[in-house]
Amino acid sequence: MSAAWRILGSILFATILKAQPQTDLLRAAQSPYDLAKYAESHDQIDWSPLWAAWKINEPTHLRPCGTDPTNRCAAEILALVNPNQTILLLQSSELTFHDIYLRYRQQQDGSWSFAGEYHAFIKQFPRRHEVVRLWNKPFLKVSHDESQIGAGYTQEVEEWFDLTQPDFEPVFSFTVQGSEQRFSMGVGRSLNALAIPLVQNPEEIILDLNVTFLGSGLELPANYSGTYSRKPGEKKFTLRSASVDPTRTALATGAFEALAGIFELTNEQLLVYALPGLRKIATSTNPEDKEWLKQVLEEAKDTPEKRELEKLLAPKR
Repeated sequence: MSAAWRILGSILFATILKAQPQTDLLRAAQSPYDLAKYAESHDQIDWSPLWAAWKINEPTHLRPCGTDPTNRCAAEILALVNPNQTILLLQSSELTFHDIYLRYRQQQDGSWSFAGEYHAFIKQFPRRHEVVRLWNKPFLKVSHDESQIGAGYTQEVEEWFDLTQPDFEPVFSFTVQGSEQRFSMGVGRSLNALAIPLVQNPEEIILDLNVTFLGSGLELPANYSGTYSRKPGEKKFTLRSASVDPTRTALATGAFEALAGIFELTNEQLLVYALPGLRKIATSTNPEDKEWLKQVLEEAKDTPEKRELEKLLAPKR
């Protein structure tokens, strides 16, 4: 055999070896159970052929499990009936914390069809997921992390998937817990929320929101409540009304959504919400707290609240 033929044979053999894992992966992906076995039995996996076959845009910032030998995959099967479907959860074994949820629907002949994927990033908060039945429908609840420690905030978000829907997209989401630190540039916050599905009112959710406004010498708690619902034919839950607890005073829905999110409020809005506590700082005798408040006001635009606080801080003649 000539040298040219030997080289050509080596190239063909290497091509076959490279193509074989891709073929095995695509074959295993026809069933969630086979894909689970494949993921847990391989040290290294190139997922790109599967994403291409399923027409999924592979997120460049995520590194799925199995992409290198130190990042093995752990698989978990969530099997459901009515409607028959299975969700395959692939988790990283190391510190990459990129969880992938792959949804399959079972056909009448017993075969499986891919029905959507979801990536969850986990960092500051523990992994959480569960399947619950609400209003006689199965829902998947998944938490993910949107924290940016360098930017001064943490945020855990929980998303709900209605598993009777044909697509695999969240129908309701909220910030479970979080905090933002604006240092001397504004009032900070910490928050936590609890979503309560109303059994007596189908397709209705109450979100109890607890917010604490923070700063030097400032720790001002406040409670709010929002009602989410969806009408027949609607896919996602919408905030219908909100109030300030415990007086049940009406609150604009836009204001509630801003309070329930991280970095959704301007410095000027935070002055309004934290005004009772800021007044106490302005009239206190603590020089450090007063200096912090002065710096916060320097960053804020001109508003009635800013002018009031500046007047209280001004030296008495």
